[in-house]
Amino acid sequence: MRLWQQWHDLICGKGQDCLPDPASERLSAAIREEEYEALRLTLGLRLGVCAIVGTILTLEMGWPLALNYYGYLGAFAFSAYVQMLLRRPGLDRGWMHWLFPFIDMALLTGAIVLPNPFDPNPLPPPMQLGFDTILYVALFVVLSALGQSARTVLYTTLAAIVTWTAGTLYIAMQPGVTLGAKMDNIVGMPVYERMAYLLDPWNVRLGEFLPRLVLIGMIGILLAVAVMRSRHLIARQVESERARRNLSRHFSPHIAEHLEQMDDAVGQVKSLEAVVLFADLVGFTQIADDHTPEQTVTILREVHQRLGRAVHENSGTLDKYLGDGIMASFGTPKSGPRDASAALLAARAMLREMDQLNRQRALLRQVPLHLAVGVHYGPLTLGNIGDESRVEFALIGETVNVAHRLEQMTRSLNAQLCLSQAFVDKLVEETRGDVGAVRDMVTLKPQPIRGLRDRMVLWILPRQPLGSEADAPEPAPTIH
Repeated sequence: MRLWQQWHDLICGKGQDCLPDPASERLSAAIREEEYEALRLTLGLRLGVCAIVGTILTLEMGWPLALNYYGYLGAFAFSAYVQMLLRRPGLDRGWMHWLFPFIDMALLTGAIVLPNPFDPNPLPPPMQLGFDTILYVALFVVLSALGQSARTVLYTTLAAIVTWTAGTLYIAMQPGVTLGAKMDNIVGMPVYERMAYLLDPWNVRLGEFLPRLVLIGMIGILLAVAVMRSRHLIARQVESERARRNLSRHFSPHIAEHLEQMDDAVGQVKSLEAVVLFADLVGFTQIADDHTPEQTVTILREVHQRLGRAVHENSGTLDKYLGDGIMASFGTPKSGPRDASAALLAARAMLREMDQLNRQRALLRQVPLHLAVGVHYGPLTLGNIGDESRVEFALIGETVNVAHRLEQMTRSLNAQLCLSQAFVDKLVEETRGDVGAVRDMVTLKPQPIRGLRDRMVLWILPRQPLGSEADAPEPAPTIH
């Protein structure tokens, strides 16, 4: 067992064994199911092959010579059926992996080397080894790879070598048979003597026997390596998908893909210009006080789901959940040609989602939820913070602070959406001067922003009166 594992690791490296125990067990169970499905496939293939071979033998050899082989063909089919019954998941045992290959190879070798009792004029026994019958042995070795088990392939190869050797020795011991040992010097023989040696029907030539066994062994080893590599590839793919899935639980798909490609835990720091969006529920503290913890969490889950969907559907990165709000970015970790347009589409989608949610809540006589969104465009520093044991992907810079301030200022400005002039400039640049996307918004004179020295021109979407929220919202301007 240890030798097998060392050989496996030498060829493939660590594959399935590098998975966590539950994942490794699930993968092993899935592979066992596939091995069993391969047995069912093999049964069907054997039945078809037996029918074809039986027909060919009947046409070629005639009756009753072909009758001798019907029993072998039936035994082949019955062996596959028994394997399918015994090697079910949960019943499969290690000894079955070597016993049945030896049974199959013994049947095949017996059909080739044993005399046909229905043949009144049998050919010299060594001629049974010279009709390309070794190809049937190779075929069985190749078919064993369907089970996706390297051990089964190796056992089948070993069984082929052992049974073919035994069959050859059986023929060599028959009366009148000679065992040719001239393996190296036949080239130096006179031509007529060489022809007589090669064409002697009563001679078993080691020069043909040993290369055939070597060929069968090489085919088996190569197939076993191919099967091990394929299973190792499956294990690595499972591990990769598991890691990606775990990353996706904590990071946006864009960030998860970026993290997956990094070689070190902390990674490199990157500077770029991107859009940052903050969205937050207004007055949610009071709402939480009026509901049970379970009801509060249910509301948050619904809101987070809707906001996250708006971000993802517009190619944004959901950076983090902030209690009753979110922080998202557009153009991270790689800038795109339509980052500002995508951010505005996401912001308006969030407001529509909240309108729909409030209409549902109104039917249940529940208080409406008000969303505040702030968006800014500017330079960012992007990278991991933390250490080797735990990292957090973070956006750092004044742009993040300004976007957060704009979201907070919506309360005093009685707005549901607040955009910075830098963001609108970027939007106009992307749309080639088209300002139709913000035609329903109001431009404010330069406003003071906490933490900034200079004032900033803001664009706001005024909050609708409470009574009009149940009405159908006006379609948002189109972004070209």
